[in-house]
Amino acid sequence: MTDSAGWFGEPPIRGFQQRFRLRGRPYATSSAYQRIEVVDTELLGRALILDGAVQTTERDEFIYHEMLAFVPLMAHPNPARVLIIGGGDGGTLRRALSDRRVRSATLVEIDPQVVEVCRRYLPEIAGGAFDDPRTRLVLADGVRFIAETTETYDVIIVDSTDPVGPAAGLFTAEFFRGARSRLSSPGIFVTQSGSPILMTPEFVGAYRNLGQVFRLVRPYFAPVPAYPGVWWSFLAASDDLDPAVPLTGPVPTTGYYTPEAHRAAFSLPPFLKAVLSGGYADALAGYAAISG
Repeated sequence: MTDSAGWFGEPPIRGFQQRFRLRGRPYATSSAYQRIEVVDTELLGRALILDGAVQTTERDEFIYHEMLAFVPLMAHPNPARVLIIGGGDGGTLRRALSDRRVRSATLVEIDPQVVEVCRRYLPEIAGGAFDDPRTRLVLADGVRFIAETTETYDVIIVDSTDPVGPAAGLFTAEFFRGARSRLSSPGIFVTQSGSPILMTPEFVGAYRNLGQVFRLVRPYFAPVPAYPGVWWSFLAASDDLDPAVPLTGPVPTTGYYTPEAHRAAFSLPPFLKAVLSGGYADALAGYAAISG
């Protein structure tokens, strides 16, 4: 939603709203799945908006995509086969392919128009990833793909919209069980899991659902300026590897990710430990629980 002064505001979350001043809106359409907009912001450059929520921007996408892709890749001894669910902008795909150990990367995107729009209006985010011979683009529902595929992968990454609404099926225990069955051994599963402050019930729910399926579930965090609340969460899960431990491997040129940032991202503040163990719907209630 854009006001008369040129400010775009995302849908409010728990009384919080993030806003951006716009310079223009070069494209807008409605696909069979969602409203798609491309806008030019003053601070973060060109941005992709789906159903009113910012998905990625030119200037800060590297933080989100590097931490979503390189954490599982660098924690795996040989991530030859990678599956990405969502991520039609191509940013996660680009980072995965920058690791030369990756021999194939399958990207499953439900909305073909997201891929088309991003390739036309935000081409720098994917770079040449969609034209890389190691890439296989599948236009399909990610939940159905996981349920029907017989292939296995070393790393599975869910790069979805927020864990509410249409993407909710990607955060269920049933989906996580399907993903686990498609992992090789050793294997790592990673998903973005929203704002731990503003989307606490969804964050806690995804953590607990993963815990029903995998032996080890580790939350980690990174600052993404374009996202509500800035402090963003991810969940990494495995039966046989610790995602918090980067292994020896080639680290591509990065703007945010380093082995040190990798380890530090898994440092869990006490109040969030209380939230995850107590199942609070309000993240800040975790502090009240430990402070008395």
